[in-house]
Amino acid sequence: MSEANGDKSARRNVFFLGMVSLFTDLSSQMILPMIPVFLKALDTGMLIIGMVEGVAEAVGTLLRTPFGRLSDRLKKRKLFIYIGYGLSAVTKPFFYLASSWPHVFILRSTERVGKAVRTPARDALISKAKKKGKAFGFHRAMDRLGAVGGPLLALLVYRLVTGRAEIVEGEVSLAGLRWIFLASFIPAILALVFVPFAKEVARAKKADEKKPTGLGGTAFIMFLVACIVFTLGNSSNNFLVLKAQEAGIGITHILLIWAFYNVFCTIASPIFGHLSDVVGRTPVILVSFIYYAVVYVLFGYATESWHIWALFAAYGVYYGLSDGIFRAYVADLVTEDARATAYGLLQTAIGVALMPASIIFGAIWGAFGSKWAFIVSAGFSLLGFLVFLISLVVKGRRPAEE
Repeated sequence: MSEANGDKSARRNVFFLGMVSLFTDLSSQMILPMIPVFLKALDTGMLIIGMVEGVAEAVGTLLRTPFGRLSDRLKKRKLFIYIGYGLSAVTKPFFYLASSWPHVFILRSTERVGKAVRTPARDALISKAKKKGKAFGFHRAMDRLGAVGGPLLALLVYRLVTGRAEIVEGEVSLAGLRWIFLASFIPAILALVFVPFAKEVARAKKADEKKPTGLGGTAFIMFLVACIVFTLGNSSNNFLVLKAQEAGIGITHILLIWAFYNVFCTIASPIFGHLSDVVGRTPVILVSFIYYAVVYVLFGYATESWHIWALFAAYGVYYGLSDGIFRAYVADLVTEDARATAYGLLQTAIGVALMPASIIFGAIWGAFGSKWAFIVSAGFSLLGFLVFLISLVVKGRRPAEE
């Protein structure tokens, strides 16, 4: 396959995998903002809510490394993409039947296993694009575009089922929430329609001639450590939902805020992804750590409704500064033959750190209030910034060199 045809296939994959993510996130984001509300309606405490989300994420991400390694060994991407998205889709209607937090935990964990199967292979396939920042930025934007519609669809389903214009705290209809979970199965199945259009892309050997084979040594390991430290302060986004409730925002408006947040994710991702292709990854990553710390400190002090709306918008910009760019940065450091393994390692490390992060956040909130929970999280972000900065000094790199 010629280099031109290879890049054309890679760009085709970015588009169709973006469509898969759009519908998958449309499904997932119908239920994600409702999970803490559903758990609270089942009389679940804050610490358990943190544990459910943290442990479920960890269970899924622990498997990303072996599945990523298996994808590299078999030199197959689509098989893992099919299985992963299929498994996540199948779990969605069973949330309808959940009657206690252990049920939610099992289903959330199973859904995360599906994500573990697909994500390393999918990201490795996307990384074949020539302009990696732009490719990952587009894919993240499509993912977040689905997340814009998800909460709005959830609100529509709730209104049709219950006849209520709003989901009021203290008057939550469990039947309405269950129908949201059931309806989320439809876009999850539609997502699978686009998977066959993605194609395996042959490895371009010339692209890696100047790189060592494998994970790239110290540079990748140091970035991994920086992400782990940062993630200790990056607890589940469900706590942002609960912070909005604490500020007096009703559940209906929380769904709208969630959509509002994802609009900013959608806009910011391709903009900063393209910027990272132009100015380099490292300056954008350095800014992302500092930016996150500032936003979380402000969340800690937020007390008014307009504070929450503004901060969710700011948090959406942070997503554009980080998620896709981190993935593109890994592709800069690691050769094609080991990228699924590298993505699996990164996501596993982040998932493992997310478990104590959510539990710690929930425990601090319960003992000292939300302000201190957000301030401690900001502190971990600054520590992650320092580790990443040290890694650049050790490598003798300046941010502008990427």
